[in-house]
Amino acid sequence: MPTKAKTKQKNESPTERLQTSRYRIRWAQSDLENSAFGPVLRSLTVKEADGSETRPSIGSVDPVGGVLYVNPWFVGPRNRLLEQEEWGYVLAHLALHLALNHAARREGRDPFLWNLACDVAVDRLLTLFQITRPTTIAGEPWQSDANEERVYEEMMDVRGVNRDALPKRTLAGEGRTDILGLARPAPHPWRHDEEKRLGVSIQKVVQDTVTRTAETLLFAEADGSREKRWAPAEAAKRWVLSEFPLLGALAGEIRIIADAELCRRMDIPVAAINGFLGEMYLHPGIGLTQDELIFVYVHELLHVALLHHSRGAGREHHLYNIAADFVINGWLVEMGVGRVPKIGALYDPRLQGMSTEEVYDKLLLSPRESRKLRGFRGASGDVLMDAPAGRTIYRRDVTTLDDIYRRCLQTGYSCSGGRYRGTMPAGLLEAIRSLWTAPVPWDVELARWMDAHVPFPRDPRRTYARASRRQASTPDIPRPARYIPVEESAACTFGVVLDTSGSMDRALLGRALGAIASYAEARDVPAVRLVLCDAAPYDRGIVPPTDLRGVFSVQGRGGTVLQPAVNFLLRRADFPPTAPIMIITDGWCEEEILCPRDHCFVLPRATQIDAKQKGAQIPLRTSAPIFRVLKENHEV
Repeated sequence: MPTKAKTKQKNESPTERLQTSRYRIRWAQSDLENSAFGPVLRSLTVKEADGSETRPSIGSVDPVGGVLYVNPWFVGPRNRLLEQEEWGYVLAHLALHLALNHAARREGRDPFLWNLACDVAVDRLLTLFQITRPTTIAGEPWQSDANEERVYEEMMDVRGVNRDALPKRTLAGEGRTDILGLARPAPHPWRHDEEKRLGVSIQKVVQDTVTRTAETLLFAEADGSREKRWAPAEAAKRWVLSEFPLLGALAGEIRIIADAELCRRMDIPVAAINGFLGEMYLHPGIGLTQDELIFVYVHELLHVALLHHSRGAGREHHLYNIAADFVINGWLVEMGVGRVPKIGALYDPRLQGMSTEEVYDKLLLSPRESRKLRGFRGASGDVLMDAPAGRTIYRRDVTTLDDIYRRCLQTGYSCSGGRYRGTMPAGLLEAIRSLWTAPVPWDVELARWMDAHVPFPRDPRRTYARASRRQASTPDIPRPARYIPVEESAACTFGVVLDTSGSMDRALLGRALGAIASYAEARDVPAVRLVLCDAAPYDRGIVPPTDLRGVFSVQGRGGTVLQPAVNFLLRRADFPPTAPIMIITDGWCEEEILCPRDHCFVLPRATQIDAKQKGAQIPLRTSAPIFRVLKENHEV
């Protein structure tokens, strides 16, 4: 039975229905302006679209004038008018097109496909503001977590295979762009003011989300799990959420374990932190006051926030842990966070302003005295280094716990709103900003692996048996050529197992081979033992590194079984017994490849298209290093 509202709407005249739609648009605009989205929308103008031929189906946006055009005459399925919430989505959707400068970023791309890709990014960002795409508007949305440029590439790939799989409508209608003038060749203006307003809106909504999440974590758990908490530790956590928002988001990611028996077995007299597992261990029987526990709790959080569990870089763990304790405690005393425990803590005002690495170098000058120093875990160091086999991975294979810690710290820094400016130590601010630098590219990580596993002749010898390349410039002066002994030359060799199955991406494969060839040439590697493999090995013998960058015939292109190629290399008498093996594949092979010597994998990073076509995680499971090759212009 229809409701009274629907019956009334059905009996309204066209004029009354138009007025109702105008009221709903006005109310939706007012609600958005009073929400976290307000800074973006308040600077824009909302107008009704004129002209029946150019009028959009629902709405469109003018990137030059900053005007949002809406069509109050729009009627949905079953002759139904859009509700106020649906008009709110339309206004927010169009406003984000301006704030994200989608018109200025087109750069010669297909206008309609670029508009569809921008719609995907807009809808994903709107969920941050609790605004979702109504089911009554357009058809099935495109599912992707990538940015606009990547989504556009995915749509281009899909269009070449199945054009019907792409969306066909925008808010302007079928086959039309809701960004006006998108197809014109002249460049569109870049709206820097709208970008800044969007940043303010995102900062506010993230701060509200962090606060709500923290309250949910603290107060909305079941009674059974609430009994297992240690009240003083939860009070310290609440103090951080209310008084120290820099670490608020991180505090929600770190699990507190206050178990006296567990701490006794792990030899933890006061506290310790395991950044690899995201766990903090506190001994409930140590007898700290609340202010002292706050000091200890924030101390351990800063260890994880600054990634001390992975920043040692080969340094002696105990001394590096002690150096980090000195620096962190100095910051906490300077900021007045909690109170230094009466049981003692590592603090020296003479080290104020020094980084952890500088303090570590000072401790090395007197190692005997430094080893007598004790932290919150005694002589063992409160930063636990017993990482599990392989770092815990989230979101497929591109985000680790360290990435989550870094993102939490960046969120907390943004939410503090400059509150600590002038009161936070300069060294802490510098250490935080250093964590936001771009990650090391995959090819640099690959070069480090080669440095560690492929020997390099440090002192090349000279021989007069062959003239130098510069001999022609001085014919009267004999010049010897560089000479590398055969035994050293053989030690520099390494094996390459190249997956030549039909699923391999040729472009990414070529980029990986080019990087390997460059580093092999830089290290004077005379030759590479190359084996092609799909379901059976094809030995290409000894290949100069320069040939890896050239064009050569590929054998195989069938199924993928790589273990026979590895076994083939291991059995060869002419392959050095200590030479490492590099396996280049897409990961769609057997689950486990056994290799008793040093080896690594070079895999392409999976894209959204790959996930849709193959529909699952790659079956390969290994503890060996994996280097993910990225496409051009997509290093992250």
